Amino acid sequence: MGKYVLVIDEGTSGTRALIFNEKLQIVAQSYEEFTQYTPSEEKVEHDALEIYEKSVAMCKKAIGEAMISPEEIACIGITNQRATCLVWDKETGEPLYHAIVWQDTRTAALCQELNAGEWGEKARKTTGWTLAPVYSSMMLNWYLNNVPIIKKKIEAGEALFGTIDTWLIWKLTGGKKHAVSYSNASVMGSLDLKTGEWYDEFLTYLGIDRKIFPEIITDSGDFGVVQKDILGAEIQITGVIADQHAALFAQGCRTAGTGKITNGTGSFLDINVGTECVISNQGLNTVIAWKIGDAMTYALEGYESVTGSAVQWLRDGLEVITESSETEALARSVEDTNGVYFVPALAGLSAPYHDPYARGTIFGITRGTKKAHLVRATLEGIAFRLKDIMDVVAKEAGIKMKAIRIDGGASKNNLLAQMMADMMDVQVDRPFSVEATSLGAAEMAGLFIGLWKEEDFVEALTIEASFTPEIAKEKRSKAYAGWQEAIKRSMDWNY
Repeated sequence: MGKYVLVIDEGTSGTRALIFNEKLQIVAQSYEEFTQYTPSEEKVEHDALEIYEKSVAMCKKAIGEAMISPEEIACIGITNQRATCLVWDKETGEPLYHAIVWQDTRTAALCQELNAGEWGEKARKTTGWTLAPVYSSMMLNWYLNNVPIIKKKIEAGEALFGTIDTWLIWKLTGGKKHAVSYSNASVMGSLDLKTGEWYDEFLTYLGIDRKIFPEIITDSGDFGVVQKDILGAEIQITGVIADQHAALFAQGCRTAGTGKITNGTGSFLDINVGTECVISNQGLNTVIAWKIGDAMTYALEGYESVTGSAVQWLRDGLEVITESSETEALARSVEDTNGVYFVPALAGLSAPYHDPYARGTIFGITRGTKKAHLVRATLEGIAFRLKDIMDVVAKEAGIKMKAIRIDGGASKNNLLAQMMADMMDVQVDRPFSVEATSLGAAEMAGLFIGLWKEEDFVEALTIEASFTPEIAKEKRSKAYAGWQEAIKRSMDWNY
């Protein structure tokens, strides 16, 4: 049997392929961004074929850089951006429209209408999510009502539907496997969390035939075999897990009451709540963290869809920086934000506000405001949004967390990590490797074939740095009061 695990880490901005050895060390990795399509302000789309082709290219590149043969790869793990979905022709394998991304808000008006009626509470209590544009089922409803070829193909039994993990599995296996993992299924707004079955009543109401939905498989399980002509060998896909869930698993948060924050395109705070399905009443989402064998583990989650991508906007939209890595030095060049607050609601506000009509807003600008103040306010805005979510977690769980682990690319920023510790009043622990998402997918895949046991993962991530609160309670309270006023003014802006 091979001794390496190949991971496809499908993000919102790009695709990464990594090779892990038997010691869970990364021996090679490759990355490439893919195109972000924004045909209008409320729409965010991806070209699914571009994602697939770049995924295969990155896998081949990583295998080459690791100087191994495809036959040496024991299995493949996949982790992916969640909820992003598409419909494709099951005969030709061609997408019938761009994939609609989880950040997209085109269904906001319909979601608001449904939330005002019986489906608001009914859907939330069944799916664990406040009914919102992030629901894949709402995206599918939009496809049916706005893309005639999709409606026609579905009615003729010639189309399939799925999230990005489903799409990759289907393409890699040559159309032999149409599947989704439990973790990804739980984020589609289409699953009854307690039964683990597709939510037929809601799907029927939306005019959706569940026949186009994929089979649900345990996160550590049999997802088929990659065709030999794609990577040079037939390789099993044995682990598929949603990105945030993968990070929670890899960060060692495998028992109730432990949690992590992943800082990527968005920021996600997840708390393991064990084997009981707890539906939040404080604006958090309930997800299936993972299912291994017969054991289902749940988590409470709060997220903000635009945090790291707010920094990306500073680079690509506002063009005040040329590299994201510049933000730390630039923000440190000033003592504070000079009274500037930046609410990064570039795609609305997520938990606990759930306002798709909020818009990015910058308050407190004076003639003395420089770009360094704006950059610092952007980092502070990320930390404030995480405090918003952490406070809800404290109310929901009835506990004050003392420490939390962080991962994701933006977590490399020491100033941001310190701001998080200061604003949330917790110890923030960062591991040596912030690629926890990829590691979680590798662990899931290796578990299924017996390459590792769960106890082997204890030392997989060691802490590289810890950040403890450095500001007084009064200063934190004053800063946060200003933030809450800024949030209030940004809400319902585009209503």
